[in-house]
Amino acid sequence: MRDYAKKRNVLSATCLVLRVGILFSALSTQHATLYAQDKYAGEFLQIPVGSRALSMGGAFTAIADDESAFHWNAAGVSLVPDRLLGFMYSAEYGTPGNSLADFYQLGFTYPLKDMTIAVNWVRLSIGDLMHTPDLTNVSVTDERAQMVEEIYSGAPNYFSDNEDAIVLSIARDNKFTVDWGWLYYKQKIEVPIGINFKIIHQAIGSFGSSNGIGVDAGAMLRFSLAQFFMQPELGKISFGASASDLAGTRLAWSTQRTQIVPMHIDGGIAYTQPIPSIRTDATFASDFLIGVRALPQYGMELTYAKDVSLRIGLDQGEFTTGAGFNWEKKVEVNYSLGINDALGPEHRLSFSLDLDRLMQKDTTSE
Repeated sequence: MRDYAKKRNVLSATCLVLRVGILFSALSTQHATLYAQDKYAGEFLQIPVGSRALSMGGAFTAIADDESAFHWNAAGVSLVPDRLLGFMYSAEYGTPGNSLADFYQLGFTYPLKDMTIAVNWVRLSIGDLMHTPDLTNVSVTDERAQMVEEIYSGAPNYFSDNEDAIVLSIARDNKFTVDWGWLYYKQKIEVPIGINFKIIHQAIGSFGSSNGIGVDAGAMLRFSLAQFFMQPELGKISFGASASDLAGTRLAWSTQRTQIVPMHIDGGIAYTQPIPSIRTDATFASDFLIGVRALPQYGMELTYAKDVSLRIGLDQGEFTTGAGFNWEKKVEVNYSLGINDALGPEHRLSFSLDLDRLMQKDTTSE
């Protein structure tokens, strides 16, 4: 009976990993074709969410364990242990109040008995866009110059661009204890899986609006290298894969035009090494796009006493950095700075509140 139980545990874990692998393999065959269609459709969905993730260069697919998990890997939503309220504001390329665009995220994560659900709202807002007519069909240079002069001599007409997404996430952290038998030890592994359902709305002034419904899916494989190699000084390793806009997300515009948001498949790996002598954990991570030629993303995080973190990263060649502070695991504040040579700095601030810990009664004085 014991041998049967061991085989069943190994088989269950292996089957789940294989099923997830087959899913992402099948999706990747469609990826190259879809990527060529409407490359910039729904581009705001690709803007990184979360200060911690951005400060690590966007290398977060294999980590994704905070309020921004839904964006990086839907499976990571299951790793949030308590009810969590998260908020983010980003001044896109400029300073707050003087940026090219404003980017927001507000979300709530709620762990249940067998799964975790999360609801998030994301908005990109670009204001003060000047309306200029299409002059490409005016072939006479003097006429084009006169029309441009008339535009700027009168009262300019401005409009705004607002793009929103509401994302419902459902995730489950599958935990197994695998008894290898011939190695005489047991290995604990985690295989989180998750899915996003998102509603998208875009409005460009009075010129048109679009609506769409999309689906994302993600998975992880996490385990301890200390257990695997029987070396207690080692840390934990995690592999992640995430497919955004499965099979392409269709955006239907009020102008009767249809766009397809191309599917993106990201892979990632992360390793956390504890350094007990200085009460520090060092995390190293890398992300890469599958099926697309793009520079990988790299990130590093140093966390002292579980409270203070310093981070640096490279996001496809662009430098990022940031820091975070966690107060008694109740309130966490993170800041990140991204540097774009062409558009300028990208400042981002995130807050998260652990509602369960905040409402927990303090019994130390009783």
